[in-house]
Amino acid sequence: MAAIVLTGGPDGLGRVHHVAGIEIPEKVTVAFHGQNVHFEPTGTVEQVEGSELPVFRFSYRTAIAE
Repeated sequence: MAAIVLTGGPDGLGRVHHVAGIEIPEKVTVAFHGQNVHFEPTGTVEQVEGSELPVFRFSYRTAIAE
């Protein structure tokens, strides 16, 4: 499982997020309080507990389809 840093998302959403697999995705979608919150890579990395993690920034949110 790969770890990434999320920035600019809604309050209460964790800063470090784990994604399935070992490769870093092109986009990340996180379900949060009934919505999908979408993030895109910034091309930068951040040091977190001794590891360099890729940084993803908030881009938009959508409703979760039922």
